[in-house]
Amino acid sequence: MRAAEAGRFAPLSGALIGALGGVLYWLGAQIWPANVALILSMTATALLTTGFGNASPATRIDLLSRVFCLLIKYNALMSLSAAKLPFAAPSNFALGLIMICGLAASFALAVSVTRIPNGSLSLALLIGFAPAALLGIPGLIGLAAAVIAGLGCVALLKLKRAAASSNARDMIQLLTEACFYLGALAAWSYV
Repeated sequence: MRAAEAGRFAPLSGALIGALGGVLYWLGAQIWPANVALILSMTATALLTTGFGNASPATRIDLLSRVFCLLIKYNALMSLSAAKLPFAAPSNFALGLIMICGLAASFALAVSVTRIPNGSLSLALLIGFAPAALLGIPGLIGLAAAVIAGLGCVALLKLKRAAASSNARDMIQLLTEACFYLGALAAWSYV
């Protein structure tokens, strides 16, 4: 099909991508606040429309992934700023503790894709995962979400037969941190 003929169907593609974005927003809003659901929906639609523009698809996807991970983290953390801990703590302490837990877990998961001795890896995972227990059920669900995202990233690297470059480790850290916050936020709505 020539470009001119294919161009006629571009609006249909846009409508389908928009429909997917709308469905993802609606589903996300069942679990998270509207701002978080919207960012997730925007991420999905932006990743599906990376064929437009001049940069290479890999560069656009990498940039979009980083921008949207930061937006997701920001919105999830803002929503978590009202979270109550399972123990008495000063006001505004909870968000700082949530950030410690998310960053510790995500850095442990990023290290887990490097070649380090098993004893060192075990210690890194213990140090990285332990703080999540302080948050109770939301922390453990956030940790589970981060681990699942990390395993998905590792599977994708193996599928592509790609080495865990520093860029890949950075992306794993950023993605697993965002997933930690999303998991904790989803759980906090129910506890």
